[in-house]
Amino acid sequence: MSEPSALPAVLAGPLLRRLEPTRMVFWLVGSQALQPTLSLSCPGITPTIDCQVIAIGRQAFVHLIDIQLDNALPCDVHIDYDLILQTADGAQGIAEWAPHLLYEGARQPSFVLHSRLEQLLHGSCRKPHYPAADGLLCADRLLMECSDPKSRPALLMMSGDQVYADDVAGPMLRAIHALIERLELFDERLQGAVVDNSTALYRHPASYYHRADLLPALESNETLRERFFGGARKPIFTSSNADNHLVTFAEVMAMYLLVWSPVPWTLINPQMPPGLTAARQERYQREQQLIHGFVDGLSGVARVLAHVPSLMIFDDHDITDDWNLSAQWEATAYGHLFSKRIIGNALLAYLLCQGWGNDPDTCRELVQKCQALSHSALPDQHLDAPLQDALIDEVLRFQGWQFVLPSNPPLLVLDTR
Repeated sequence: MSEPSALPAVLAGPLLRRLEPTRMVFWLVGSQALQPTLSLSCPGITPTIDCQVIAIGRQAFVHLIDIQLDNALPCDVHIDYDLILQTADGAQGIAEWAPHLLYEGARQPSFVLHSRLEQLLHGSCRKPHYPAADGLLCADRLLMECSDPKSRPALLMMSGDQVYADDVAGPMLRAIHALIERLELFDERLQGAVVDNSTALYRHPASYYHRADLLPALESNETLRERFFGGARKPIFTSSNADNHLVTFAEVMAMYLLVWSPVPWTLINPQMPPGLTAARQERYQREQQLIHGFVDGLSGVARVLAHVPSLMIFDDHDITDDWNLSAQWEATAYGHLFSKRIIGNALLAYLLCQGWGNDPDTCRELVQKCQALSHSALPDQHLDAPLQDALIDEVLRFQGWQFVLPSNPPLLVLDTR
């Protein structure tokens, strides 16, 4: 077992999520539970910090840092900020523990609270193995060139498919499994599948490019197999299909870390899995080149997310293709234990990585139950299956994904899924 001290304190983030005159919300993932303090370049403002921490593994902890301010932030000016961590080497700021988040010449990241929403950044559908440069790098270049605070975008609105849980490149899935092992993310028990638990899933010969084979080979499951692993082809990247569909909670959480931060990639060295056919090896190598390009841009992506408040809502690929498209779809997907777990795990990860930061107050009760599920893994590293399934039932029934930012004008984000 690796020691926590061998890992950087922060694995991903901070992401600046909500920004209001008297409230700031940050999201980050640490290799241990942290208690950061906030420093602002504005005199006369005292922060009160509520830092909630949920373990997703022995060396991975999701933090939501909810900060109330006793006085309102000034509008339309650059405000420098820092999150100070107490480490073995003393108090360290972002310049020490995440220098890749700083623009040239800056000693701290910054933000601008706009008095009126006039310029927004909008994006969706971010696929790591898409054969083009990451769109968020355009935002990074914009911020590099933007010296006037009033011309800086007020926020980044990401309106769906922040991750593709259903369309995963082989090298990305290999990296996900390497990160699960490195951070000792929690395991889980599975029902309705050929494999009994997550460890068996990761090691199964069908885990790469053949996940349809992990469903029971029953005639009654033909629709289910086609729905989740049938290889629906995409019009542009034609080799892309659903046969590496993420299954476990740990897989989806690892995916979020790997698409939002360059740090996890420095902790792993994934290699091509054994046993691939010649055609699969060729596909893997082709996808690997695309993933290399994606990883090269992650420092810029992380800079944007640290400097501009980001709000998010799911579309289908955050969970699975055509999610909730029709009553027939729902009957097929939710009528089988394994497919329901697949969907539920992606939605649990959405809650912790996206929904929680959008609206901490509305998500509070669900997050408390996630905390209980996390604690259930302490005895043997496995999430309690009945508790996990009960929480998934609640998350699937949850009607609070929509949210409002009380800006000028107000920003209303709808749940249309």
